[in-house]
Amino acid sequence: MSCTPVTSRVISIRVSAKPNNITIIQVYAPTTDHEDQDVEEFYEKIEDTIKKAPQKDIIIVQGDFNAKIGSDAYNDWAGTVGQYGTGDTDRGLRLLEFACSQRLTIANTLYPHKLSRRTTWHAPNGRTHNQIDFVLTPRRFKSSINRAKTRTYPGADIGSDHDLVLLTMKMKLKKKHQAVQPGIKFDLEKLKDPEIEEVFQAQLGGRFAALSLLDNNINDLTNTFNEAVRETAEEVLGRQRKKHQPWISNDILDLCDKRRSLKKTKNTSPNEAAQYRETNKLVRKKMEEAKEQWINDHCEKIEKGMEEGNSKFAYATLKKLTKTQQNKSSVIEDTSGELLTESSAVGPTKIRNGVSKWDQHEFLLGSQWAIPCL
Repeated sequence: MSCTPVTSRVISIRVSAKPNNITIIQVYAPTTDHEDQDVEEFYEKIEDTIKKAPQKDIIIVQGDFNAKIGSDAYNDWAGTVGQYGTGDTDRGLRLLEFACSQRLTIANTLYPHKLSRRTTWHAPNGRTHNQIDFVLTPRRFKSSINRAKTRTYPGADIGSDHDLVLLTMKMKLKKKHQAVQPGIKFDLEKLKDPEIEEVFQAQLGGRFAALSLLDNNINDLTNTFNEAVRETAEEVLGRQRKKHQPWISNDILDLCDKRRSLKKTKNTSPNEAAQYRETNKLVRKKMEEAKEQWINDHCEKIEKGMEEGNSKFAYATLKKLTKTQQNKSSVIEDTSGELLTESSAVGPTKIRNGVSKWDQHEFLLGSQWAIPCL
């Protein structure tokens, strides 16, 4: 519904849901190198953000608080924190005061998970493990938390020294229509290789020879035809690997698999840790190169389409290039300098998919200098 950047350490989004909308505040607290004044200003910004949220919203505050809360805190802060923190409570006292004043409970300290599913950050030396990332939810919804499934997931392949922390809540939200199960997707990109294309055609032609032996029953012919195409594609092409971005290649996915396997053994020896770091750097480098090449290829297609007078193809390619999953509402300031984050407050705009018509026109006519703005 809206996205509000508050500071470089605090940002909030508002999500439409039933019976109540959800306001999620993501934070990144100052480290121990900062002064106490910086920490106080950080918590004041979070409190101001909570006050501005609608009263009926479900408030969730999550992120890296750079603070530890030990199991000893439960005696004095029952209801705000669970019995299953880690380490000793140091700067976590300020976090407990904030959570108590806002009637929040620290969800990932409520269940007796084993230590590896409670710690969230790992030092570079591989010997220090702390719990400094927390998810705070309103006390009134404490019974909605699935405590057994609210934990750290150290196996998540995210390329960071922090682990993924997941909160699971069970509430009566807006009904979500279940999507139709998609069919099998084969790796059709391999057909661009002439040798693989020739092998595919040869095997498929050999399977079609069996069609001449069947009777004129249309159902048998259809089933045999579909089975021949499917089996040939399975043997020659293989199934398409799931890709979240169009520029991701199979080579990058293989590197991600290697990084995932190295993560399990990176703390066993310095050599394994070095291999993991190098593989992680290589994955990021390859992704950046692949994305840049993908953008350049689409820009060339756009320019070629405009030169040939095929504006329909050019604008269709531009739409594909600028397509994004971000919220369509724009964050702008009004005359008094206040941020407008609601679509109704921003008013009707000519922005479409994150790029205005003027930007698209300038992109097409203004050559390659507009590419970084995407």
